[in-house]
Amino acid sequence: MFTIEGVCDWCKKPSLLVRHDYLDGKSNLSCKECYSLATLDVRQFNLGELEQRRREESQSLNI
Repeated sequence: MFTIEGVCDWCKKPSLLVRHDYLDGKSNLSCKECYSLATLDVRQFNLGELEQRRREESQSLNI
């Protein structure tokens, strides 16, 4: 799972990393120590992104 070598986007330490993908097409990398925080952060962002898309879609249908 942690197969990418680089610098963690959360703690900025060099380590083996895993990629987290956002719905807007961007991604970040986290180390093992930051994995749970990163997963929560990405999940919260993606849920907010889905909600925003739903609101925009419903507004465009009401026009």
